[in-house]
Amino acid sequence: MSDLDKFIKQINQLTEPARKISRQMDKIIPPYVQKLNQAFAPLRHQANVLSQLHSPLFEQVHSLVQKTAAAAKEWQTARKADVTVMAENGWYPNWFTFFYQPEEEPNSLDELMVMHLEDKWADLTVKIIELCPNRKHVLKTAFKLHEEGNYIAAIPLFFSQADGICCEVLKSFLFTGNDTNEKLDTLIENGELEVNMLLDVFLEPFKLKNHHNAGISKASVAHKKKAPNRNGILHGHRKHLDYGTKINSLKCFSLLAFTVYTVKEMVSGK
Repeated sequence: MSDLDKFIKQINQLTEPARKISRQMDKIIPPYVQKLNQAFAPLRHQANVLSQLHSPLFEQVHSLVQKTAAAAKEWQTARKADVTVMAENGWYPNWFTFFYQPEEEPNSLDELMVMHLEDKWADLTVKIIELCPNRKHVLKTAFKLHEEGNYIAAIPLFFSQADGICCEVLKSFLFTGNDTNEKLDTLIENGELEVNMLLDVFLEPFKLKNHHNAGISKASVAHKKKAPNRNGILHGHRKHLDYGTKINSLKCFSLLAFTVYTVKEMVSGK
């Protein structure tokens, strides 16, 4: 036996266990899977060759993905800052807020949100009713009252429906302190709610102070400028009888739209 034959024999002896396992796997794996593996083998080889030949291209793609992720993170951070400013002034985002482009440059946040909500009024009211069909009769009445300029009547309905819709899903009323935020945290911790980039932005207002829910004693002009006082309005307090303005009605409507979008669509997945 030549040296080469001896070497081949040694190789065969060393690789026999592996070949034995391979033969056993061939018996276990269904024939059609084996055929697929055989068919894809050349493609895998070509992919490896391409990756070596075009490694600069793949590096560019990888770099682009990283830059896109960084840009998305920056967008998320910026939108959280926007939401904080909005909530501080009694406004809340909806489906269209972050993509809205006004035809004219607004002079203030109030002006921007009034333009936005009036431009998107038809779309927003349709979406709200679609997601809350059991409340259609109440919601349509509230929308009609606002459209007719009857803000005194529309505002309490916007408040009550936002509160009820939140409770319908989270079993916690919107205006019950930190309870709603705690319910959301529990859903996240239990894995029942997966938070993506957009939902993370829309959950931010639940962590912030809700000026609509300020105590009745917060009756100064400065406090009323932030948001209509739900407690004072619904309790008919004498210091909160001047709430019936268009901007207050739109602020309450923005809260309603935000609640429906966040709770009914994003959280419950309807």
